[in-house]
Amino acid sequence: MTPKNHRTASSEREGLTSAKISRFLSLPFQPSRLSTYISVKRFEEVPLDILLRDGIQGVLLDADGTLGPHHTRSFESPALDHVQAMLQQGLKVAIYTNATEDRFQIFEELGVKIVNNVPPKPDRGGFEIAMKEFLGLSDPFKVCMIGDNYITDGGAVDVGMRFIHVQPVMGNESLIHATTRHLAYLCARIHRKIPPTTYRCP
Repeated sequence: MTPKNHRTASSEREGLTSAKISRFLSLPFQPSRLSTYISVKRFEEVPLDILLRDGIQGVLLDADGTLGPHHTRSFESPALDHVQAMLQQGLKVAIYTNATEDRFQIFEELGVKIVNNVPPKPDRGGFEIAMKEFLGLSDPFKVCMIGDNYITDGGAVDVGMRFIHVQPVMGNESLIHATTRHLAYLCARIHRKIPPTTYRCP
């Protein structure tokens, strides 16, 4: 795919889709879809001891707003170190983003898979393919999705995965993306679906 076509495909994936609209509109009325396994301020604070204790074997990682600012092509050492720590603990790790997928060579060199050619989040099929084909796992309860957006990343809950919420790394993102993300976060807070930072939801 040429860079221009890659940007076009990425723009379509990041834009409004029926799955995103449907999930966003449902959240105030279906609070169970906002269930949060762990809440942290930064990605590198995700507690690996808790993941291992609870039987997590695979991790799907959002990129933009989670590992760094939106559309960044450079990642800070703390994020890279934490990904490496996950791999050293035996966790299978894959990056699942709705944005450009051609900027993660540094993660691939560590052994991270890059999910591609799947439906964009929060499509159920995308999560299932990411789990089976990129993590090599079949039990969604042994997989967690780490991200900053209850609309897209939080869709993992709908297929039985556990969702870890990270406060977003601010950067170059569209107004509609930032606004809808924040509204969904407020909805989760209103329904008391966000546990104390770094602690599991009962």
